[in-house]
Amino acid sequence: MLRPSPGRRCRGGAATGLAVAGLWVLLWGALAGSGANACPTLCTCSGTTVDCHGLGIKTVPRNIPRNTERLELNGNNLTRITKNDFAGLKYLRVLQLMENQIGTIERGAFDDMKELERLRLNRNQLQQLPEMLFQKNAALSRLAHTARAEAASARKRSAAVTIPFAVRNVRP
Repeated sequence: MLRPSPGRRCRGGAATGLAVAGLWVLLWGALAGSGANACPTLCTCSGTTVDCHGLGIKTVPRNIPRNTERLELNGNNLTRITKNDFAGLKYLRVLQLMENQIGTIERGAFDDMKELERLRLNRNQLQQLPEMLFQKNAALSRLAHTARAEAASARKRSAAVTIPFAVRNVRP
């Protein structure tokens, strides 16, 4: 037990000690949980679903909770998907990217998503996808890309749509 020096008195006693300990617990709790359960601005979060659809956003939100299993980004103005946009989202199972303006997806963009089962990319501006884009997505079983519609549209513009798939048993 700490004792005051001769001529000095302790102030606050046990109550002050408890208050300080309480503040430390609150601060630690706030810091430990700050990134785990935060919901991106403008989006709504419920359980492991993050819904950012129809917001007109131009980039993928940065603070998506790491435990997200379903991410709705459809109906926005996304133009590019980078390899860092979904980094750390290893539990993501469903990703909705349809009805955006996506023209580019960087190689490695989906690499962290080992549990990804469903991906919707239809109704975007994609002309080509990087080779081996889905090689680390062994669980991917449904990929919606409307290649036929985009191919028909591309023929009218005398351009080719290239979709190199490295996924087995993927259903349209």
